[in-house]
Amino acid sequence: MTAEGERAILLPLTGPVGEPRLPGRPGVPGKFNAVMAWREELLGAFFRFYSVLWGPGALDVRVKDLARMKIARTVGCRICQLTRFAVARDATDEEDYRDIDHVESGPYTDREKAALRYVETFCIGAVHVTDDLVAELRRHFSEEEIIELSVLAAAAGGFASINVALNIGTDSEA
Repeated sequence: MTAEGERAILLPLTGPVGEPRLPGRPGVPGKFNAVMAWREELLGAFFRFYSVLWGPGALDVRVKDLARMKIARTVGCRICQLTRFAVARDATDEEDYRDIDHVESGPYTDREKAALRYVETFCIGAVHVTDDLVAELRRHFSEEEIIELSVLAAAAGGFASINVALNIGTDSEA
């Protein structure tokens, strides 16, 4: 059951459960915030950066949000899988994520599939991104959009990896 305005999560979650591998900074609520608060200036910079990344940009918000979920699933970040950005509410819904683990057989456009293949490969290891993969992106996206998608993959994948490495799960799960 969900509260009014919330969306039911359809995918099974993967990733960390339990307590973080580092203690949170005393007096700071929330597992992610508390652990990251050991470097408050970095936490603040992260939130400022994310607000720019999720603000108006070259890349449409639907592709950004689908890519974000693919990154979350690839890296195994529970927090990321449960996060829903208000800016994406009209662009994606839970049904859009249902086939995110099976992009090729999912209902995604060729453009969306190209982006999802790219961010998955990027997160597995950027060394695996090939000329052919970038050529496919270029058929569907401008250079500006490819840069934004790459920054999204690096930033979201990097912070998701921090959550997984330090076992930072959601606040509502023990």
